[in-house]
Amino acid sequence: MDILQIIIYTVISTGVLTAFISYNFDKKIKTHELKLQKYFELIGEISKLLENNPNYDALRRILNDALFFSSDNVCREILKFNKMFTKKREEAKGTNFQMSEDDIKPLIKAIRKDLNLKSKSIDKEGLRFFQKP
Repeated sequence: MDILQIIIYTVISTGVLTAFISYNFDKKIKTHELKLQKYFELIGEISKLLENNPNYDALRRILNDALFFSSDNVCREILKFNKMFTKKREEAKGTNFQMSEDDIKPLIKAIRKDLNLKSKSIDKEGLRFFQKP
């Protein structure tokens, strides 16, 4: 094997490796961007729920969508949230019911973890959304 063949094999293998790494990196970036978009929508609807001004149709659609793209931990918290939400709504018997920050904190923390973010400040300061006056 001469030096030219070695150079050609090196260039080809380097190109294949670079293409593989680039593809995987692009895929991770696109997945992360999708999660950010969907989680922003979800957090917006959850904040409306805490304001007692929910859009139940939008919240239901977003939560159902999240079951398909989120981590297993976020899926678990969505399912727990659904059970709690349903129970509180049934207990209210048609009257308005209120969700508290403690009701949604596990879901928000799971979302943050899925995005590789920490939640120590939420544990220390509590969870509050900026709301309309």
